[in-house]
Amino acid sequence: MKNLLILLIGFILLLTSCNSSKKNLQKGNYDEIIAKSVKKLIKNPDNNKDAILLDKAYKLANERDLDALKFLKLDGQPDSWDNILHHYELLNIRQKKLKPILPIKLNGKLTTYKQVDYDLEIVEAKRKAAAYFYANGKRLLESSDKLLIRQAYGELVRAKSYTGSSYLDLDNLIREAEFKGISRVFVQIVNTSLFNFPHEFMAEIISGNTEQLNTDWVHYFFKQTDDRIEFDYLALVKIENVQVSPDDVKTIDRIYKKNIEDGFEYLLDSRGNVKKDTVGNDIKEIKYKAIQCAVVETIQHKEAQLTGEIEFIEFEPIERLIVQKPFGTETVFHHVSARAIGDLNALDEDAKQLIKISQIPFPSDQELVFNNAIRVQEAIHRLLRSNQAYFK
Repeated sequence: MKNLLILLIGFILLLTSCNSSKKNLQKGNYDEIIAKSVKKLIKNPDNNKDAILLDKAYKLANERDLDALKFLKLDGQPDSWDNILHHYELLNIRQKKLKPILPIKLNGKLTTYKQVDYDLEIVEAKRKAAAYFYANGKRLLESSDKLLIRQAYGELVRAKSYTGSSYLDLDNLIREAEFKGISRVFVQIVNTSLFNFPHEFMAEIISGNTEQLNTDWVHYFFKQTDDRIEFDYLALVKIENVQVSPDDVKTIDRIYKKNIEDGFEYLLDSRGNVKKDTVGNDIKEIKYKAIQCAVVETIQHKEAQLTGEIEFIEFEPIERLIVQKPFGTETVFHHVSARAIGDLNALDEDAKQLIKISQIPFPSDQELVFNNAIRVQEAIHRLLRSNQAYFK
């Protein structure tokens, strides 16, 4: 029974593997089939099924790449050389994968495949692809469209990866494209509310690691440290309304009661004599007394709410408002304290811990609003991240 189960599992795995291979052939995933077949044939060179599958996938993959190369060369487009290089590299990598298992045993015969030297074709394709990317990158760099300039950067970097330092001005062109392609956003914070913020509040908002907001092509500036920087966008943060609640104090009275031992008394019989137990000892009865304690719980509460919006403004080609996004933050002061009146022995453990906490002064309106600065900073950063798509 056990052997039968093992055979059944093996058959299912084999069937699954065959179906998977057929699907990969139908989908044209030839290189995936080749990689798997090579691994299997290294372990078992006599597996004819894997050899047949490898042979078929290898020939179909090479045929596809050679057909593509033929078409691309006939088409003669100058931007085709990168694609030509890709196909030559696939052919070269593929034949190298087969080297460890050649010759293979295919239908009982040793079979090998011709090794083609593609080095000259690869070098030529790299050179011509680099020439195209260099020329096209320089052309795109003359554009005023940042998206095209970023494309220029990518093509110039690609040209360098293919030719190294063949073009003497290539590094300077790459730096120029990177500088021109960055969108610079100035973040300005203005107070349009009636609340008088301290200088430290605004300083706290723009503190912290603001560089973490930057991406490859979008940089944010919270301070204008260089007058030569030309900004592409303005993120205008408007603090429009500040509300601070009055000091609120509530008290809650709780009564705790408990019966505790309070000595003992002798039990008397009907004649007034002390009762005895079976061994002649006096019988005593524990006395209890009721105690209680009142706990006056004081709840102090105060909150500050700050609301506003961020306007995203584009400067070029004409100054225009892109979008407005609201934000809001809240800071809460909440303190609970208590005092006890009565016998503390009546309290449970939670109440005993609570009465150790004393009442404290309320924060001033300024202090509570100032504590909101970090939350305002977080709200601004969150909106800048989530709306970054507006900065082209």
